Amino acid sequence: MKKFLIGLLVLCLVVIGVLGLTGTSLGKSPAVQHIVSEDAAEAGVVGGTDGETEIQVTDAAAEAPDAAAAEPETAAAEAQPEQAEAPSTVPAEPAVASGRINYEALYSLYEPEEKVLKVNDKEETWGDYFYILFTQCGQIEQYFDSMAAYYGMQFHWDEPVEEEGEGDTYADAALESVDNLMIQLGALEKFAAENGVEVSEEMRDMIEAQKKQDITSALGEEGTEEAFYEYLEKIHLSRDMYDRIVTQNYLYQESFNRLYGENAVNLPDEAALKYLEDNGYITAAHILLLNTDEESGEKLDEAALAEKKAELEALVSELRAIEDDTERKEAFLQKVTELSEDPGSARYPEGYTYTAGTMVPEFEAAAEALEDYAVSDVVETSYGYHILLRLPLSPDAIVEFSSTTGEARTARMLAANQEYAEKLQATADSLELEWLPGHEQPDLLNYVAE
Repeated sequence: MKKFLIGLLVLCLVVIGVLGLTGTSLGKSPAVQHIVSEDAAEAGVVGGTDGETEIQVTDAAAEAPDAAAAEPETAAAEAQPEQAEAPSTVPAEPAVASGRINYEALYSLYEPEEKVLKVNDKEETWGDYFYILFTQCGQIEQYFDSMAAYYGMQFHWDEPVEEEGEGDTYADAALESVDNLMIQLGALEKFAAENGVEVSEEMRDMIEAQKKQDITSALGEEGTEEAFYEYLEKIHLSRDMYDRIVTQNYLYQESFNRLYGENAVNLPDEAALKYLEDNGYITAAHILLLNTDEESGEKLDEAALAEKKAELEALVSELRAIEDDTERKEAFLQKVTELSEDPGSARYPEGYTYTAGTMVPEFEAAAEALEDYAVSDVVETSYGYHILLRLPLSPDAIVEFSSTTGEARTARMLAANQEYAEKLQATADSLELEWLPGHEQPDLLNYVAE
């Protein structure tokens, strides 16, 4: 089974399904555009605080739901009304384009409310399974479209995903992803129950607020709940499944908070430090004097460069003369505030905590060679002149920022997220998906239009 990704339900179910396939009708490919937050793309919820997603939808199909795109020949004929139409034996343009899934035929395989499979003891309906299948296939068909539009490459459902030409086909991959998502739905519910997490009144209020936000995103400010549920039916999402998904997103968050607290404050220091060590992190603060003019960006002359280098060399001697490690750190960080021309220093006041390949090579080599609290010689890089202070790893070191929310992610938060994902994965691995007697997983290739 593929790894349980943090925020996977938020990304794959709510974003793709609830608001991502609007305007898609049976037999037509999706006409959508997703703008997903960086947090969701990378990992979804981090430290129990992220998860907001901005979505834009281009609803071309909604404007003319029953109209098929005209072929060039058809358009040319319509441009010449003076010509009488001649009888034709050419069949009408098919409702489903060649190489596309015939969703109408696939949807009719079973009744929407028919129980077709179970994840452990919970039976699932065909309608709910089809909704997830519909979204996953839609994503793959969008990929086909993109590769054709940008690179002229044509893909088909029976082709292998791997470039080597072996292994699972795109049809296999779609079905596997649906199975994984069905299992993960059950896994999160089981995990929450095992940890005593239930839907509280506060959570119900948050769920209701989320629904209002989704209604506005899908239908505009004038949208109503009744119209919203009618809209969901068009994208094959039942009311129960929608409520289940939204509830699970909050159960996911609350389960995290129950284990680790807000922003993972309850994760032990040892666990956060182990995460940093296992992943090869280093912490170093630095003072940078640029080799360019900060306003014009032009390269400084030799005299100005020599002056900056001499200033840092004097500072190295000054800092090394401080015998106490704590005092040396405080003095160095004060000089960072006063002198450093690195704009990133404001966001990382205690230095950068990073892995190999993140910083320029000269910076990394100098930091690697230092003992904790030691000050480097002047280091020259393409940016200018630096001096570095190596610092011990800290569980609350800021490791990265979200570019969308501006929120800091600490080592403790990232470590908790990794541990949480492993716990959820273990729960998912304990579950089995089984088709009920008289039902079986569909063969997608049987529903691809030729």
